Amino acid sequence: MTHRTDIEIARAATKKPIQEIGARLGIPAEHLLPYGHDKAKIAQPFIASLAGRPEGRLILCTAINPTPAGEGKTTTTVGLVDGLNRIGRKAAVCIREASLGPNFGMKGGAAGGGMAQVVPMEEMNLHFTGDFHAITAAHNLLAAMIDNHIYWGNELGIDDRRISWRRVMDMNDRALRDIVVGLGGVANGFSRQTGFDITVASEVMAILCLSRDLQDLERRLGDIIVAYRRDRSPIRARDLKADGAMTVLL
Repeated sequence: MTHRTDIEIARAATKKPIQEIGARLGIPAEHLLPYGHDKAKIAQPFIASLAGRPEGRLILCTAINPTPAGEGKTTTTVGLVDGLNRIGRKAAVCIREASLGPNFGMKGGAAGGGMAQVVPMEEMNLHFTGDFHAITAAHNLLAAMIDNHIYWGNELGIDDRRISWRRVMDMNDRALRDIVVGLGGVANGFSRQTGFDITVASEVMAILCLSRDLQDLERRLGDIIVAYRRDRSPIRARDLKADGAMTVLL
């Protein structure tokens, strides 16, 4: 038998409409927000309607497998859920979205492998539903508003030596880890040292995952500490009036 790569297996898979997948999980079609024919988000009202139901059992697959790159966590998870469904259990996989940085690095994709993988593999590993791009935009909007506030008089008294909020991008780029911004003259603001982190390390990413609803999301975003004054008192995203705009982007 000819060996098939993960991507060949994924592309050959016959995918069922997302509405059919939702029905198997008890999610009515009107509560699915489709992204094409094979991806969807679940509407907040449906999630809220489940509050009174008993919680299901959670099986956590973690740690690093004994290979040079630690492959196999998602493959094990998907294979386990396939097996549980095969014996008549009602099970679903819950995994995090893949980051573009590791995808194009040593680690590679994050959709499993072989016959135990999530499809559409390419879409999930790349842009998926666009959430990471929204997180990147919201995070960098806040960074831009910090520099803009300092440029226009610094009413909040931000100590530019104590700005803790860096910028992000969803890619591995070591040249951007530590940089100097604000070069090029008066019109470009004040020069200072900063840098880029990867999007998945953003506090905005953590907040999006933990928020219960839109109001909770905006409150948590507003609580982000972005810098300190000379007296070491904190300055939050809410002080810059960035929380509403960030919420809109998300």
